[in-house]
Amino acid sequence: MSTAHAFSRADDTPALILGEETCSFAALRREVETLKAGLVDRPRGLAILRAHRSLGFITRFLAFYEAGVPLAVFAPEWTDSEVEARRSGLGDCFELDESLSVSWRSGRSEPPHHPETAVVLFTSGSTGAPRAVQLSRRNIEANVAAVLASLDFASVSQQTLFLPLSYSFGLLGQLLPALAAGVPTSLLGNLVELKRLLDEGRLHGMISGVPSHHETLLRLLGDAPALTKDVTHVVSAGAALNLELRQRLMRAFPSSRVYTCYGQTELAPRVLCLSSDHPAFLSTATGFPVGSLTVKLTPEGELCVRGEQVMLGYLGAPEATREKVREEGWLHTGDVAERSPEGLVTLLGRNDDLLKIGGERLSPFEIEAALRALPGVTDAAVSGREDALYGMTLTAFLQFEPGAPSPLKRELRQALREHLSPHKVPTEFYRVEELPRTSNGKLQRGRLAACLQPEQRLG
Repeated sequence: MSTAHAFSRADDTPALILGEETCSFAALRREVETLKAGLVDRPRGLAILRAHRSLGFITRFLAFYEAGVPLAVFAPEWTDSEVEARRSGLGDCFELDESLSVSWRSGRSEPPHHPETAVVLFTSGSTGAPRAVQLSRRNIEANVAAVLASLDFASVSQQTLFLPLSYSFGLLGQLLPALAAGVPTSLLGNLVELKRLLDEGRLHGMISGVPSHHETLLRLLGDAPALTKDVTHVVSAGAALNLELRQRLMRAFPSSRVYTCYGQTELAPRVLCLSSDHPAFLSTATGFPVGSLTVKLTPEGELCVRGEQVMLGYLGAPEATREKVREEGWLHTGDVAERSPEGLVTLLGRNDDLLKIGGERLSPFEIEAALRALPGVTDAAVSGREDALYGMTLTAFLQFEPGAPSPLKRELRQALREHLSPHKVPTEFYRVEELPRTSNGKLQRGRLAACLQPEQRLG
């Protein structure tokens, strides 16, 4: 990935395939250059792009990125309140319509973004507020180089991608490396489309997803490994890939190398990678550091990472940045790990309250705030429960005003969908008399399991 262009190939090889629409690398270069020319008189501030799975989003992203226009990527499924919450923390920002005219502007000047900011992606911090992660071109290009080497992109014929493009795994971890390597990428809307390609014998090269994606795909696939003979790379990240799922993927994709990876948006995002070629793959090991990253463990066992991929900081949250990136540039991941003498890292779990649903790290505090806003609710808590398909599902515990009626589960879920994205809405709800708290009011999450009484479950 050069300092001038996000991709250098400019021939008639397909770059992007979206259904019946195909865009070659040459056509992609022409479109990006045309868009860049229209950005000469752009407004100051951060540009906001909605990450639709479309040629329009990708060409705009590349044009803004190459032109040096700092941009913030928004998920298209965010609710109005989620969009406003993120807009309000960006300072001077704007959106453009199809003709590159300003359709919305913030009118704010604070907080200022870092002068080297290229891309802002969002994650949830431990306080529950969405964090705006500022990444530089240096961060992103170091990540692309690391991914190209660790996933052996030189041997990839093509890529099929169904990850959201607002997600660092999909955008920075898979799409940009493929473009940099000159590898054609097919973008799909869901796993059903992927299964159709398998059935038709048209799935080749690399596929990637979080463990819940792979679990669903294996269920769709059934006992038909012959359909997967042309798949050469299967990449998993976003959550731990347990030993059983590693074994099942190796059986289902016998012609493939399977990769388990670990990363964080704050690290642009790839940190660790382990291939099924390595003997330790059939264990709980997570991987070796990628690229030029170095890792260490604190005396408490927390994994810390240093290198060119460490973010510039959280926009508008200097204290949170100082808490995350500390002495001599070491980023504290919040994950507890073990490290072998050979440098192989095994993650053991988190040292805070963050949850992972479908590979995305979520804070319970944002969800609990929405739960407390429900009619009649005086207190609320949420916890994660292991699930074979999703890795984890959310369970809500609600304390109501005395005498308040118990609502139906479907009513609660419908009310929450107006304020939370679908994957943040709890699956199950329990009515409790009192949440377990310490004498100073701190929630004891470890005791929530004792509240799972069948008679308290809301139907």
